[in-house]
Amino acid sequence: MLPPISANTSIEMIRDGGSLQAGFVGANGSKYCLHFALVSEEAASGELVRLGYEQPVVFERLEVREEKRIEWQAINQVEVSWEHAKVLLHQLRAFLQRDQDSKWLAAMEEVANTKGEIPGEVPRVPGPTLQLRRDA
Repeated sequence: MLPPISANTSIEMIRDGGSLQAGFVGANGSKYCLHFALVSEEAASGELVRLGYEQPVVFERLEVREEKRIEWQAINQVEVSWEHAKVLLHQLRAFLQRDQDSKWLAAMEEVANTKGEIPGEVPRVPGPTLQLRRDA
């Protein structure tokens, strides 16, 4: 069983093409993440097409400190129902700190309410992406 939420750390779209996640701190002090993994495919044109989201999962974020860097690892991952995800998202609403968090929380709530469909404000086909070049 997951502990009650005591703080929000961030709510965002991940740079993998559109997965959504909400980071939070449980009442036990541990850091957790509610994650909606994107389901996508490559169109004949080569463009990414967002199809929806997999069943939500919650995992604990474990901080691993190495020399000169900090790394996060996911442990204790558990799949949750869309209903359970809605409860967690409702709890997170009380801890919003940034306008950006509010935007992504609304998107996550829409995904949970539609059981994994792409939210209205997220395009099915993302726009062009910037490609970084190495200097010669």
